[in-house]
Amino acid sequence: MANRPTRNRLLCILLPFLAALPAAAAPAAPDPQSLLDAALSAPDRPYQGHLTVTEWFGWQTHAEEVEVYYSPTNRYRWEFLAPDGSVSRVAVSDGTHETIRFERPGGQDKTVTGEAVRTATKLMIPQRERELLLKNYQLSVAGPEKVAGRKAWRLDLLPKSAGGKPHQSLKPYQSLWIDTETQIILSIKRYLPNKKFATLSRFTHFDLKPPLAESLFTLPLDSATPVTTDMTPDFLSIDELEKATGRETDLPEELPGGFAFESADYFDVGKDMVRHVRFTDGLAVLSVFLTDKPVSLPPSGAMQLKSELSPPGSLRLSNTGKVYSFQRGKQHYTLMSDISRDLLEHIASRVAPPKKAAKKAKTAPVAAAAPAPAPAPEPAQEGHIRWTKMAGSVESVELAANRLWAKAKKGKSRDFKVTAATELIRDKRPATLADVKPGDKVKLLRYNSATQEIKKIELATASSR
Repeated sequence: MANRPTRNRLLCILLPFLAALPAAAAPAAPDPQSLLDAALSAPDRPYQGHLTVTEWFGWQTHAEEVEVYYSPTNRYRWEFLAPDGSVSRVAVSDGTHETIRFERPGGQDKTVTGEAVRTATKLMIPQRERELLLKNYQLSVAGPEKVAGRKAWRLDLLPKSAGGKPHQSLKPYQSLWIDTETQIILSIKRYLPNKKFATLSRFTHFDLKPPLAESLFTLPLDSATPVTTDMTPDFLSIDELEKATGRETDLPEELPGGFAFESADYFDVGKDMVRHVRFTDGLAVLSVFLTDKPVSLPPSGAMQLKSELSPPGSLRLSNTGKVYSFQRGKQHYTLMSDISRDLLEHIASRVAPPKKAAKKAKTAPVAAAAPAPAPAPEPAQEGHIRWTKMAGSVESVELAANRLWAKAKKGKSRDFKVTAATELIRDKRPATLADVKPGDKVKLLRYNSATQEIKKIELATASSR
């Protein structure tokens, strides 16, 4: 063994060479846009994990723990846990349909069904939504950092100001931690304007798994449990909304802050109709509700509209928001979004009121004129059709008369007309009246309440009759 003076001399000789050796190169950060695209694609690896979700609504806080199971493609099971560890609700998707069951004390369970996440046909195409996001937000990548014991890139999305620079005082901003190996989102933090924390979802445990059991992605329905269908919202254009409601909706296609029209829907609250028009800047969502009466919302506002399920990989996790209501003429407006109050008020100033009907011109009578012939009756205008929705089952079909009888889950049997304009769908594919059989389950039947003519009917799969 070399003595101490010899070792010291050797170190003096080697140190300059050791210092000259290159350090281990850190992994190069990926392109932000490519990383975002990969993260928002449906994962191609099965996994299981434990997720914590915390949401802040002003002074209120809501937290949940979730057991997550995922299998390609788009099949998942989320088990939401109560504080005592029991399951409070279960959300299951087989890739086509989604079912949510609420576990309630005393056996008063409730089940809701609809189209699975990523399968609903949205009006705005993904490419347009991506263009809006890149126009309104600046993307950057940092890391890698550790989440649930795994390396993850941090992708930051910061809203741009009018000058194109990051600006966090008007809109929410967001950070995503994306697994370096699988590009699966492991954590999301979403902040309200002015750096007020809003939402956090984070895997505390995450494991890649071999193919998971098929039974995880089915949820047997108990005949004694009430089932609500038609969970999926409609994605209507403004023209379709006006035709369905018989009401003019005078809103611009674009609003300040980079928001563009996304889709519309309508629903009834008691005897009153509410029109809902959605705008997006690619990340934040702005809802405009139009009513004939003022809408009263609690201080927490958007808590009333929070989704029962925030899907894996979803960017829109924040359910908090500000509410701004005003009246112009006889029309009441309620704007809801998680943007700043200043921006919300600026947008409200640009929302145009409905156009007033032009006053009829007064003409003096002409005594000597012969009476004018009575005008021919005008054809019924499609713009005044009121479309109604229902779900239930088919009782009988009469092909020769192009008619079918269907019964709502809680209602009487009704006679409906099938016309050349009727859109008939089974398993997301076009079908004909000859494909409809007694006993078929009706997911959605939209019809003209005046003529009973069917606009659209969606049938469940043949195997689920």
